[in-house]
Amino acid sequence: MTAHEIAGPFSQIDIAPTAAHILGLELPNPDGRPIDLALARGAKNVAIIIIDSLGYDLLIWLLPTLKKMRDLCSDGQLLRMTCVSNHTTPAIASILSGLLPQHHGIFDKAGAKESPILSLPEIASLSGKSCAVIMEQNGAEVYEGLIDMAYGISDRIPPQDFDREACRMTCLALLKRPRLLVSYFIGIDKSVHLGQGPEGIKDAALFIDLCLGEIVRKADEETLFIICGDHPIHAGPLKRMRGPYCVAAILAYGRANKRGSDGLSISLNAERR
Repeated sequence: MTAHEIAGPFSQIDIAPTAAHILGLELPNPDGRPIDLALARGAKNVAIIIIDSLGYDLLIWLLPTLKKMRDLCSDGQLLRMTCVSNHTTPAIASILSGLLPQHHGIFDKAGAKESPILSLPEIASLSGKSCAVIMEQNGAEVYEGLIDMAYGISDRIPPQDFDREACRMTCLALLKRPRLLVSYFIGIDKSVHLGQGPEGIKDAALFIDLCLGEIVRKADEETLFIICGDHPIHAGPLKRMRGPYCVAAILAYGRANKRGSDGLSISLNAERR
């Protein structure tokens, strides 16, 4: 156990009930439960940042090189969460509904569009709370017309360009002070599938770490960030060969009142084409 890890058990299905409790919402028969330690500071808003393939073992390996995430773990809590699926779509559906995959029945993108299950952003919007979702185009289309801000990004662009755009859109959305925000980053997962090896994974993680530093400075201290993986790496030399399969989850708070909170960093702006 690391110095800032909190012993569980915790699961991805606990994320939506935690956010719902903070926002004063009721989820229909969730399988998960609120995470008590996430409720202690009385946050009013929630930002869920999903990092594709951020397994717990991977974060522990990367953490010495990830300054922003290391600081967030130091100021907040690092949780080891049980993963409910080794595939992105059912895992994200569980993160946003509090239901196990066998209960929400969403296993692919087509199923997400056709599902009668209401996810957390939809429930929040129906209750009159402002919501923002930033993810790949097909995922964002599920929410178009249902929430205030649904921003889609093409997954055909290079992964770092995708994550740069996700960072930019997330920062802009946070300036509008939504009660709930969901954002998604793909760089680590894409580096695995492109066969870039450990150094490629590390490069992708370093860029996402930079993005997280920008993002948390756009939200105030009443915003709880839940930064989590959807599944562990399932290919390449860093693949976990046996269970338990766990993802990392960091509970942290916005830092808008800290120094250097205005504007995007020079490095992010300079690299935009």
